Amino acid sequence: MGHAPAGDDEDFDERLRRARQKLDPRSGEFAVTDEGNGDSSMSSLGVAVRVGTDLVAGLAVGVAIGYALGHWFGYKALFLSVFALAGCGAGMLNVWRVLKDSGMVSGPKDDGRSQRGSRIDD
Repeated sequence: MGHAPAGDDEDFDERLRRARQKLDPRSGEFAVTDEGNGDSSMSSLGVAVRVGTDLVAGLAVGVAIGYALGHWFGYKALFLSVFALAGCGAGMLNVWRVLKDSGMVSGPKDDGRSQRGSRIDD
């Protein structure tokens, strides 16, 4: 009739966790558990420091390479501007990856599912 399957409470907790993760896949490793042991890999301050560092580091490396090549070949303005833009682009790409991995930015998913989790072609 309407009886629950035989088993202990841990089995139910594990099934409940898997069901919640299936409904919201982003909640996987960053979710706050019922016990209050928030197990997030990065705090907001950590993400902000990492974003700033990635932007500045990408630009600094691009400018340094551009300056060195410009000094070596004699086209300082050309190499400096090209590699500064490339370094800025690399920094922005790193920032996008950090924000995407931390769950702060949600992009389109390639798993064939809609936002509600069901298959699109069903």
